[in-house]
Amino acid sequence: KRWTFFDAEKSINKLLEPEDLCLFSADVKTVKDLQLYVRTFQESPWLPSIQQLRRNHPELKHLRLRIHEVTNMEALIDLVPAVADILKELMLVVVQPSAGNGQFEQGSFPVLETLHCGGELSTVQTASMLTHARNTLKCLRLHQLQSIRENFIGQDCSFPVLEEVEISQCLSITGAGVVALLLAAARLKKLTLSYFNISGKEFKELERHAAPLRCLEVLQFNYGRRLKDLGLMLLIRCCPRLRVLNLSETFITGELFSQLRLPHVSQLEELHLKKCEKLTDTGLVEMIKAFGASLKRIDVSQTNINGESFAGANFDFVPKVEYLDVTACGAVTDKGLFSIYTKLGHELRILKACWVTRFSGDSFAQDLPFAAKLETLELGPFSSVKEHGAKTIFAKFGGSLKELRMNMAIFTGRTFADLAVVRRQQPPPVLELLDLTVCFEIADDGLKLILDKYGSSL
Repeated sequence: KRWTFFDAEKSINKLLEPEDLCLFSADVKTVKDLQLYVRTFQESPWLPSIQQLRRNHPELKHLRLRIHEVTNMEALIDLVPAVADILKELMLVVVQPSAGNGQFEQGSFPVLETLHCGGELSTVQTASMLTHARNTLKCLRLHQLQSIRENFIGQDCSFPVLEEVEISQCLSITGAGVVALLLAAARLKKLTLSYFNISGKEFKELERHAAPLRCLEVLQFNYGRRLKDLGLMLLIRCCPRLRVLNLSETFITGELFSQLRLPHVSQLEELHLKKCEKLTDTGLVEMIKAFGASLKRIDVSQTNINGESFAGANFDFVPKVEYLDVTACGAVTDKGLFSIYTKLGHELRILKACWVTRFSGDSFAQDLPFAAKLETLELGPFSSVKEHGAKTIFAKFGGSLKELRMNMAIFTGRTFADLAVVRRQQPPPVLELLDLTVCFEIADDGLKLILDKYGSSL
């Protein structure tokens, strides 16, 4: 407890100073893995403190160093050789650019696995760090780098074990720079670009190389308003093992995906399109067709789709979607959600439709082309569910639902009398959670009818 630099009562971090590290070094008997959080790195006696730590504890094998404000880059460059053989993780945010353009020396990062850089770090300094850490680096995060350019990975540099890259709010990084990084990381498994400024046309260069992204499984493009359907398709064609595609808050329409011809069988399981303002019904249908029966999770929450175009959609496969989120899709109609469900609901287990104000449930009185397997249904506040719609939902999904949320629905339950008749051939109820918060109209006798039918499992 003496060396935990966190005040739980005040929820604040205590600032670690060089003299604290000296006291720690003398106080503890054994330390093999150490993580240091340093608020500000200036011209302070950090080097002597680190050297004393190494002398007192030769058993120290892993060091993770996180510096939130680097104001003296040259001092950090001088410190690194003292911990080079144990430095596994380095996070630094440069708040004051160097007077010169000092670079890290050869052998500065022989065991570095995680590098997180941000702030005023120069392109030359970034390239020198990546060059010296290239053989061991597994995770790279670049955040709010102000002046970095496309040649930030250095000349002819490759990263044989790099698996995860995250680039966020680095608006000066060009598409060519991203392509160079992708070509240098043959084993990349996860790529995240957030708040970026590229259209994707540069990804055409990837097709000239044999399976450049053969290991990529997770691709996340978030808050990129210039990204185009065509540019995205160029990249997807090079990702035979892609399992997760997250395009939240981009201007993807999806309509050009009718032209997508994958040179491999799609393995995509998750498609996230949250807040994609330009996504259309037709575009969503084309994306589902392009990725086929492997899709299991689809998130189109807070988009402008209405769902009615799904009525005429034809898939040459049986969808295996298990999770669908249409939360806050204000344009989705009752008929539209029914159309979506009839096309994608064969294996659907979870449906989230909170804040879908035009949904009443009445359309679900129609026959379904398959047996419902829905286990979780969230309708949430401000839907248009009333007496007939609520009864229809219970009748249609009551046999499979384990969790039902119908906040603010307007119904009494008194018309549910036929639901209380438990026939011998019917399976026992499995409903475990029923949320009727703010359902002000529900009556005592109506609630009793529901409980007579489902109360045994609640």
